[in-house]
Amino acid sequence: MKSTKNWQKICVSQDYFDSEFKYILEEKLNQPPTFHRKQWEFVVIYLNLLKYGKLNKNAVGASFGAGRERLIFDVSKEVKELIATDLYVYNTAWATAKVEENMSCLDFVLEKAPKGYDASNLTVKEMDMRKLDLKDNSLDFAYSSCAFEHIGHFDDFVQHLQEVKRVLKDDGVYVMTTEHLFMHDTMPMKGNYKFKFSDLMDIFTAADFYPNAEFDARLPRSAMNKPKPDYLPLLGFNQDLQNQTSSVIINRFGVPQTSSCFVLRKENTNSIDYLSNEDELNIFLTSSIRQSVKNLYSNVKSIDPTKSLRKEGRIALADHLEYLSDDFEKFLPIYPTNLFQFAFTDFIYFSDFSFKFSIFLNVSEKIKVKAKLIERPQISNSKRETVMKVVKKAHGKAKISFEYQAKSDCVYAVSISTKELGEIKLDYLDIRAQLITDIGS
Repeated sequence: MKSTKNWQKICVSQDYFDSEFKYILEEKLNQPPTFHRKQWEFVVIYLNLLKYGKLNKNAVGASFGAGRERLIFDVSKEVKELIATDLYVYNTAWATAKVEENMSCLDFVLEKAPKGYDASNLTVKEMDMRKLDLKDNSLDFAYSSCAFEHIGHFDDFVQHLQEVKRVLKDDGVYVMTTEHLFMHDTMPMKGNYKFKFSDLMDIFTAADFYPNAEFDARLPRSAMNKPKPDYLPLLGFNQDLQNQTSSVIINRFGVPQTSSCFVLRKENTNSIDYLSNEDELNIFLTSSIRQSVKNLYSNVKSIDPTKSLRKEGRIALADHLEYLSDDFEKFLPIYPTNLFQFAFTDFIYFSDFSFKFSIFLNVSEKIKVKAKLIERPQISNSKRETVMKVVKKAHGKAKISFEYQAKSDCVYAVSISTKELGEIKLDYLDIRAQLITDIGS
């Protein structure tokens, strides 16, 4: 099969019903459809390599930030040689590249190989994406699956692209997927960027390495493209449960995002046609997220009281937890915490609704507690501001409440602290959230 369609686009659920997509997913990758954007990335990378005739027994290619992804094995069996690269070291935050000491990179990757896999076409190398240990004009193709955004900052992205351009043959192709943000500016977080399209174009321009002439950013209005409700702040929910909600559009802190795929070639120019239904898309996504907030918080919900105090709640990579090592806190930025805090909820997006936090405490001894309502922008982990504060002496049962009118571009959390030394004998703690119609009603 030779693909003829444009697979330089954003991830949408309708792709799963396309005949080309279904054929690759079922016949080449041997997987059932999951409507997960990582699976979508593998399929469209494969489709684009197929479209440009790079999956043949004369082709030599490389995968960057490959980890131990299944696509390594599916691509390598179709070509002369595939070079899988990553920062394969024992002291890394990424479980997908965390090689045990005295273990070869190849053996590490082959632990995840399917039964009966022939590794004769596979080479595995430790390599920095910013400095490729490969000869000029040596590759027929290269690809990366949502590794680009983890490299660093602007100059690092540019350096990587320039290196890829250097090692590709004149007719070579680089297929890369990365994070695509809707309606928001780029989230410039080292190790986990999420991109606005125009900022990606600035990176491509700086590297003098451009994608194909047409990028399809259209998002059909359908129930399957509605952003997932953000259940993570709720008591009892974790990332595994969140992932069970099927949608290719992620919604974290009210910010919708998905994956995008680009095809870069040396012959491409900087002219690109950006296909978008932006006005319709913005209305659809905004109303969908607003409705999900209303559905979640119209009734009282118990909120996880210590989510931001635990590592899985404090990091900037909540959507990558399954790929992180147990000791990732040594390597990746985390939210700052205060020694005396004993409760700190996740940040919650309330759209433009008025909301109420209710805190119920039962303590065995007399303590003074300080409860704060904290506001920050949706796409920034810094710039926090305390917008309300209550200091209260507590002994036995106590209740503290905050009522506030949310800003549609901000998220909110509750922090509770005390300066009492020693162990706090906390018999009961419940933090609840609910939308309210009128402040003071």
